[in-house]
Amino acid sequence: MSSFDPRLESLRGLAALLVCVHHGMSVFADNAPLAAMDALLFAFNSAAAVIFFFVLSGYVLGRALERDGTFVTYLARRLFRLLPPFVVVLLFTFACERLFRIDPIPSGLMPGFQRMFWPQPTWDALWDNLLLRSFTVNGPTWTLLLELLGALMLPFVVAAHVRIEQRWRWALFVVIATLLAISPYHMLLWFYSGYFLAKEIGALLAGRRWLAATTFVVGLIGLETAGTNSEFYAVGIVIPSAIAAALMIGAVAASRELLQWTTVAPLRFLGRISYSLYLVHWPIFYVCALLAVICRPAVPTHIWGNLLVMVTSAIVAVGIAALSYRFVEAPSIRAGKSVAPALERILARIWTRISQPQAEAS
Repeated sequence: MSSFDPRLESLRGLAALLVCVHHGMSVFADNAPLAAMDALLFAFNSAAAVIFFFVLSGYVLGRALERDGTFVTYLARRLFRLLPPFVVVLLFTFACERLFRIDPIPSGLMPGFQRMFWPQPTWDALWDNLLLRSFTVNGPTWTLLLELLGALMLPFVVAAHVRIEQRWRWALFVVIATLLAISPYHMLLWFYSGYFLAKEIGALLAGRRWLAATTFVVGLIGLETAGTNSEFYAVGIVIPSAIAAALMIGAVAASRELLQWTTVAPLRFLGRISYSLYLVHWPIFYVCALLAVICRPAVPTHIWGNLLVMVTSAIVAVGIAALSYRFVEAPSIRAGKSVAPALERILARIWTRISQPQAEAS
């Protein structure tokens, strides 16, 4: 089971697209047929998609660390992978929210949409968002702080599992998972379950095609159900959602035949640009929503207005994300690959110079 699987890459892209779609349907509130809107928002569940991101990160990064556990290389590549696109898109978001405004707040908008974009973001808000102290400029960037914490945790738990005997690894998992569950950092269970639980499930299901397919469906239903809760970061939601997402990933890893339709080129492309898409969809959603507000007299009901915002913002965001991936994300990934070995050599020389006097003295 390789850490890279084109099907998992495509699923990550579909999860990013689900987040775009969910936000696109959250603009207009007037004359709302509540049951229809609730059904749409449940079907396009952004909380479940974000949870899947975290668990998949744990799986992919954990397998990469098992192959090459060099901490400096791993950390440098991860930081270059995440931070440059974040900074560029955040500045782009700030520019959009400052330049394109309708004041005062138009009537008939969902309360959540009003809270997210009014009042106009300040320069202090931009600075706080850059430092990951608040996320009022680009709301979805709250996940970046958790991604960084998960990336920092994984080398230690992977090292612990690699060094312990096979028969004790499940016991170690229970101990670490329990400590995380009772700590303020219980959301890191998503990453830990992705690393260990998804891998073990994949090993148990290996060669059992139909059982793997059933497991994937069970995991999908469980994730959709758990992720609908507004407090999805509470420990009572984190644990079942982590298990559900791990079931999905383990099932895909166990069966080569499962979800082969996700290997088509468009979905692979969507997976490659998924991080850029996740970041950049926010300002595009905002601008498309403002245009829909201006054109609202031509839209018969709020449902059609939300669908219009959803479709247009998703299409435009995919195009902008492709540009962001091409000119920001891909170069930063290459830079990380180049910098990591050089940084490792520098640290090795520093360590050698520090350790030599100690060896001579002894």
